[in-house]
Formats: sequence, C-alpha cells, structure tokens
Amino acid sequence: MSTTTGRLSRVAPMRRVSDAAWYAGSVVVGAILVVMAALQQPFNENELKQMAPYASGSLHQIIGETRQPPLDPLLGAMVQHLLGEGQLRQRLVPVLAGIGALAVMGLLLRRLGVGVVGAFALLVMATAPLFVRYSAYSRPYALPMFLMVIFVYAAQGWLDTHARRWLVLAAVATLALLLARVPEPVMFLLTTMVSLAWFAFRGRLSWSQVWPLIAIPAVGLMAVGYPTFRALRSQTGGSTLDSTLSRFTSRFDRSLHQLVTEFASLIASSFPWWPITLAVIVAAFAWPVSRRRLLGWWFLFPLLVPPTAWVLIYHFLSPYSLQTLPYRARSALFFVPAYTVVVLALAAGVVETVHRADRRLRAGLAVVLAAALVTQLPATGRVLVQDLSPDVGEAAAVLTRLPEDAIVLYDTPSPSGYWHQPFRARPRYLGDRPEVLQVSQLMRHPKSVPPQGPVYLLMLDSECAYSTVCDEAPADWNGEVGGWRVVRRFDRYTLYEPRAPLSGRVGVLQALRDFAASLGPDLGSGETFGAAALLKLRGRSREGKSLINQMYEDAEPGAEERIRHNAERRNQDPFQH
Repeated sequence: MSTTTGRLSRVAPMRRVSDAAWYAGSVVVGAILVVMAALQQPFNENELKQMAPYASGSLHQIIGETRQPPLDPLLGAMVQHLLGEGQLRQRLVPVLAGIGALAVMGLLLRRLGVGVVGAFALLVMATAPLFVRYSAYSRPYALPMFLMVIFVYAAQGWLDTHARRWLVLAAVATLALLLARVPEPVMFLLTTMVSLAWFAFRGRLSWSQVWPLIAIPAVGLMAVGYPTFRALRSQTGGSTLDSTLSRFTSRFDRSLHQLVTEFASLIASSFPWWPITLAVIVAAFAWPVSRRRLLGWWFLFPLLVPPTAWVLIYHFLSPYSLQTLPYRARSALFFVPAYTVVVLALAAGVVETVHRADRRLRAGLAVVLAAALVTQLPATGRVLVQDLSPDVGEAAAVLTRLPEDAIVLYDTPSPSGYWHQPFRARPRYLGDRPEVLQVSQLMRHPKSVPPQGPVYLLMLDSECAYSTVCDEAPADWNGEVGGWRVVRRFDRYTLYEPRAPLSGRVGVLQALRDFAASLGPDLGSGETFGAAALLKLRGRSREGKSLINQMYEDAEPGAEERIRHNAERRNQDPFQH
C-alpha cells in the first residue's frame, strides 16, 4: 500500500495575496466582540454557582463544589485570587481561551495553504453568536474548545514537519483537555484515533506518522480520562444519563420523537439563521470539489463527531424530556470549529474553480457563503446589547434601596416540580440586609421569617423560571395581584409592595396567600405550602391543612397529581413530616 508524507495531507496551496493581515483582522474582530460580550452579559445562575467556591481558598472545595474536572475551576480561582472580582476579570479564562481558539484556528487555516479564503472562514467563526457568547461564559466550554484546536494544530504540525515539539504540544493539549471537561474531549480524542488510523489504513498517511498521535490520546484516556470520570461520578452521586440497553430501547421511540419535534423547534428558536447554516453544510458535502477537500482533512470528523454524538447521547440516554431539561445552546459551541472548516472547504472550492465551474453555480455558492456571515450578525448584535440572563446585580442594587429591615419574598411563576432559579446576589452583590427569602424553600424553613419588617415580593419572569438563559415559554399569569402594586419593573424582575402595609410573619403569611390566589394551584403551590407552614408555626394547623386541601381541589387532575408527587418527594407539605 502506498503512503504519502504529512505535507501531502494538506490541500494544494493557493497563491497567497499577503493574507496575514486578513487573518489578524479576523482575530481582532473576534477578540473585540468577545470582550464586549464579557462586559455586557450579566453573570447567570450557572456562572455564579461555578464561581461561588473560588474565594474559599480550599482546593478541595473549589474542585468538589463546582462538580467539574479541576482545570477550569482552578484557573478561575487563581485569576480571582490574583486580580479580584470583576465582570471581565472573572471571565478572563474563557475570554482568553476563546480568543486563543480563534488565533490558533487562524494558524491552522494558514497552514492548510488556502490563502485569504481562510480569513473569511475565520471571520465567520469570529462573528458566530455561539462563539461570542460562550467565549464570555465562566464555565468549561471555551477552554476545552481551545484545547481541541490546539491539539489539531499540533498534530498537523507533526504531520507536516516531524518536529518533536509538536508531539509535546499535542501531549500537553491532551492532558489539559481531559482535566477540563469530560464528554466532548473524550469523544474528540477517540474520534481522532479512529480518523488517523483510517487515513493510515487507506494509505493517505503512513503508520509511522500517525502512531504517536494515536498513542498520545490512548495513554491520556487510560491514565487521566478514566480516573477523572470516576472521580466526577463519585462526587456527583452518579449521572443523569442512563446507559443501560433496556432503558435505551424502552425510550427509543420517545427520544426519536423528541429529536424530530422538540429539538427542531429548539434549534429554530435558538439559532434563527439555521437554514443558511444547513445550506452551507449541505452544499459543502454535496459539491464534489468541496467534498473532496473536506474528506481530505483528517481532523474534520474529530471536530464534528463530539458535538453531534453529544446531541444524540443527551436525548437517547437522558431520563428527562426536552421540556424539563432541554439541550442547551452552550453545548452547541463545539460545533463552531467544525462549521468553520466546512465554510472553508466551500469557500476554497469556489475560489479554486473560478475559471472552471459554472458561473451560476459559483455565484449561488458565493451568495450562500455571504449569507452565512451576514445572517448571523443580528444574533451576535443581540449578545452585545441585550442581557440574555437576569441581572442579579441590578436586582441587588434595587433591593438595597428598600428599608434595611425589609423582608423580600423571591419567587418565579413555575409549575410544581420544576426547578426555580435561586437568587444568587449574596454575597457578591448584596450584604446581609434586606432579608431575601426564596418562596420555594420557605415551607421547610418557616422559622427563617423575621418577626418584624415591611414585606415586599420580587418576582422573576416565568421565562427564566427553570432556564438560566430565559428561553422558556411564558407562564399563563397576568402578573396582577389583588392588594399589591408594582413598585418597579426592571430587567426581568418585578418588585411588588402591598397597598396596605404588611409586616413580619403575619405580613409574609398574607403575602403568600395573596400571590397563591393570583398564581393558581400549580404555579402558586410553593406559596400555598409556605403559608401552610407559617400557619402551623403559629398553631393554626387546621387552617393550614384546609389551605392545602383547597389547593388540591382547585387544581386540574394532572396538576394535582404532580403537586402531590412533588410535595412528597421534596418534603414540601409541612404536615407530612
């Protein structure tokens, strides 16, 4: 079987027209957009939860409480320790990782010898809404994406030059990848091994070239990847994924239906430019010129398979429906490097065949490529000017203007059993006062209600009820509450105060009853259980039980069953324990 050298694994180089400045310009554009997003977007609940243990100074707490592989939280804690808290400072790790991924991708595209069209593909990546948003997101997404691109660049460098420094870089990237995140890096390394072995088997690369690049991921997965996975599994008490064959087969029909119906609508709502993206992908694989180019790059499938496989694994092995625990856009960040390669292949094909292909075909493909860039810009603009998550910092600033002894009840209209987004303003944005009590927890801690103090209620929009990015359908509630008026409406919050003063536990009890009546049995079950707990605390158990029974009578049959089930499972009914 004949073999080729690593240099011939590249495509035939095009004539370069001083393209370095174009690549640098694309990187600068992406860097500016990422920094602007980091400064604009408020920290969402997941980010605040991730950063909460950073100030502890305890390595065990930093690693254990984030429930992530250690690299990202340790880097984040180190930056916070050195630079302090701040919107950009605490996002410095993902920001630098995102910009670094863009820069290294530019180096990779230049190494492929495609000329200035590589800068165009890089610009598509730099302005992609997913890339801009989640390169400014303080959780381990941008960092592993950066490390994947580093590995690909190092591996290509080894194939082209046989310089051992590239193997060292590949080994470092492998180690860091497995310490940064589990799902996508593991699938990336496995697919890399398979892809390189296939290229060697087909004679497109020699075995002497690829075996080090196969051995490095294999050793890393055995020595680091598997122990890291076991450690995380023990920390988190298992996995939300059920990989048993019986559960997979029993859920296959439902999961397939979810993919066809719910996932398609999710993609359409999260990525409104998806028809153009799909057109680019279909055209790149359908056109023989670009298809040959794509299939000639060994790294295409290592970049494409991990996010694709994660979509399938998430839906076919997760016990939750998409409505309860949907696939989130942040996981789709890992599609961006692969999509950039697809754009590159199509654009390079158009330029390569400028004197050979049908003029109308080339014009059509050029229009599709231009649309791929232009149609994503409005969504990128929204990332830069609109808050995608509730701004708890602004909420804290509003609450600090209330009386110091105020009692603020916090809730969000959400059906019983669904996650309620907690209020994480303290201690970062809010001191000890005013007192903020989460209604969804109040039934278990009625004694936490202060005996005195004016009562207010802060309501988070239902779109944010069980989504940190506020992309849920609004609840069927008009926001009007008898006896209460809106003090201020800001960001995604509404602050209410009673028309007649309410104070202390008596006032909190009345507030809970008022809002339960307005929200209805399902959305207001937390208020009802909280009011019943306060009645029990005040020695009025009969009245509390009657309140709960009335809620069950008023609820729809399906809602009643769900409320009862969750009350028992989550210890919400104060008279059941």
